[in-house]
Amino acid sequence: MMLSNINTIMWQTQDVLHKKPQLVPGSILLLASSLLVYQHMTSDAYGHQQDVLKSFLAMIVVQMLPLVALEMKIMQCADPVGVFCKFAMPVTLIHACFLGLRLVMYTDYETADLVFSTAGLVGAVVAICKGYRESLFNIVTCSAVWGLIGLAVMAALATTSADEYVNRSEWVGPMSWMQMFKTVRATANSYMELVAFVPAVWIVFRENRNEGRLQVESADTKRTATTFFLFLVGFYITEDLWNAYGAYQISWMASVAHIAHFCLLVDLAFYVLAHIYNPEKLVGELRRWLPVDMYHEV
Repeated sequence: MMLSNINTIMWQTQDVLHKKPQLVPGSILLLASSLLVYQHMTSDAYGHQQDVLKSFLAMIVVQMLPLVALEMKIMQCADPVGVFCKFAMPVTLIHACFLGLRLVMYTDYETADLVFSTAGLVGAVVAICKGYRESLFNIVTCSAVWGLIGLAVMAALATTSADEYVNRSEWVGPMSWMQMFKTVRATANSYMELVAFVPAVWIVFRENRNEGRLQVESADTKRTATTFFLFLVGFYITEDLWNAYGAYQISWMASVAHIAHFCLLVDLAFYVLAHIYNPEKLVGELRRWLPVDMYHEV
């Protein structure tokens, strides 16, 4: 009874929030963009800390763009359940990659960040192997993820080289190969975080409305979707909320930007789980692709 009430509340809430699908994600993106504009208009152009804050706010806005596109488009999909299952693995895999790279760059992070990154990496591996039950072959042949990682590395190399050429001081001299490698590695890691949800957007926008619904059992669909968003929400609680708490002492805008990004993720997760677990939705729509024996149980 309690689970049924929770499902009903989830569905009613998301139905109110998404009567106009673009309203919630658009409002959150507008908030983050407003912080960037405000910081740009009020900051000291020569203050290094202010420049760092502007760069951070700009990265948050860029990181939110795929999420906004994903949330707005996925509500129009003919088979949202099938799409959820398709992009869970590549998105989780790219998270595992940049979290693993963080551990390689352990000297650049504080102890708490390394602990959270280790927990996130373990969670990603467990989600892929146990939650999605993906084989090693599917992981190795996930070309979308490896292609994005390759682009991130090439972009990091290009931007680092350009920055070194334009801003190099004759007093400092050229960057050593080791410095170059570390800078490219750190920049590539940041770019990988920025494109973490691009595979999901790519899959959603390539959806063929003429294809049939994904023929999976309801239990498999629920397991995959729940595992995916438990991983995402759990990871971004530390990535956004914990960092928002730490950033508040330095800048309230950085703290609000972290919270805005987390709210966008939670809104998407809330919509997906309400869509899958809502009993009326299962009876009305999803039972069309349930196996016959489960159809009668519903």
